[in-house]
Amino acid sequence: MKGIGLGSAATKLTDKILGYNTDDVVDIMKDIAAEYGLSHIAYLCLASGKSAESNLLTSFVTFSKDWQVRYFLKQYSTIDPILEWGRAAIVPFDWETVEKDDPVIIEFFKDALRYHVGRNGISIPVRNRNNLNSLVSFTSDAPRPTWEAFKKHNMIRLQHLAVLIDSATSVGAKIPVPSIQLSRREEQCLIWAARGKTQHEIGQILGLSPASVRSHLDTTRHKLRCLNLAHTVGVAIATGVLPAAALKESF
Repeated sequence: MKGIGLGSAATKLTDKILGYNTDDVVDIMKDIAAEYGLSHIAYLCLASGKSAESNLLTSFVTFSKDWQVRYFLKQYSTIDPILEWGRAAIVPFDWETVEKDDPVIIEFFKDALRYHVGRNGISIPVRNRNNLNSLVSFTSDAPRPTWEAFKKHNMIRLQHLAVLIDSATSVGAKIPVPSIQLSRREEQCLIWAARGKTQHEIGQILGLSPASVRSHLDTTRHKLRCLNLAHTVGVAIATGVLPAAALKESF
């Protein structure tokens, strides 16, 4: 599996969000999955007040058509523990942590394997600025140690990617560009945070204290009316406040 250099993926999704790319979202997701050695990427809006079946109809997934049809006909949405956990989750969760003691659930995961869904998975809950919840999942057939190393190295980037996917799937319309300007320091801190650097590391790079870095990032988050840092990066890219090219590992 490859480490995620978010620049390429961010550019594809940002172009879609801003209307410069007419490719189907699922095709873009397939390209991203192939580029990073993932098996599949799946997006599901967890709209409250709607049935699981209704939510499935607005999903964007790279799974095979055979699995999608089987999932729907077998009514797996009524037993899928990933959906159940996703509705309550506020932080990313690995599928390995989901309880699988129930024989019905065990058989569900076995069936998913037969359709090449991926033996490893992580789901990332996203709450957008319209206060809607969604779940973005990434799967892999890599050996478990390789998968764990991939997650450890790329978790922040996966969260940024999840926010961009949420925005890309939500557009029939462009996200309006906010009429705000980031200061030079705010932009610098956000760029390095998007690259996965900690506040301490950003401070060392820019010659700032961790407290100053935190203050700049908090100010940026409030300017963009975002919920957390991952959301801030995604919105900044999606609206053009931060160019996707800025996420490349070198200037």
